[in-house]
Amino acid sequence: MCLLFAFFMFFGCAKKEVEYNKPAAYWYESIIKEINFGNLEGADGYFSSLQSEHINSPLVPEAMFILGQAHMEKDEYILAAFYFDEYLKRYSSLANQDYVRFLKILTNFYGFKNYSKDQEFIAQSIADTQSFLQAYPKSRYKPYVEYIYLKFQLGQIELNRSIANVYKRQGKIAAQEEYLSRIDGDLYDNLKPRPSHIPWYVRIFNW
Repeated sequence: MCLLFAFFMFFGCAKKEVEYNKPAAYWYESIIKEINFGNLEGADGYFSSLQSEHINSPLVPEAMFILGQAHMEKDEYILAAFYFDEYLKRYSSLANQDYVRFLKILTNFYGFKNYSKDQEFIAQSIADTQSFLQAYPKSRYKPYVEYIYLKFQLGQIELNRSIANVYKRQGKIAAQEEYLSRIDGDLYDNLKPRPSHIPWYVRIFNW
């Protein structure tokens, strides 16, 4: 059995060659095949080849957009946000810019399990949603972004309350009052949100 295993490993590796210098359509089709097989790591690898060998090909932005959606469907939100962000920086036109920006905001929202004690992430997400609402007041995605904006605001309130509680325990009253002053009291009182659910095994290491 060991000899048989070694035989297959040897010839399997021997047949596997490094691919390069292929047409853009070949790399693009390989990306689609890997996505259909559920192998996003392989799809990312083929995209690197497509972008390296055919940087000006119209298939590059198309593949970038598809990979962003594929990673989003697999709950790989960091990679999805990366592809959408790169697409916006390099290829987005006025015709589809609001849609791609909406997808990036949606990706961050899906990756936002709870307030996560990440001030920078929440602040940036709020800034992104505000920017979208100002730039596209008539977008069909506006109601969804408004909802996401509200959720991030509530997350920020919860985070500030938690940080203030930490400083209260430490006896740092000035710091506690600083974080409490950042809370939108009217929003909190009107909505009366339920605190994020944190499992007991997480609370052991939580604030």
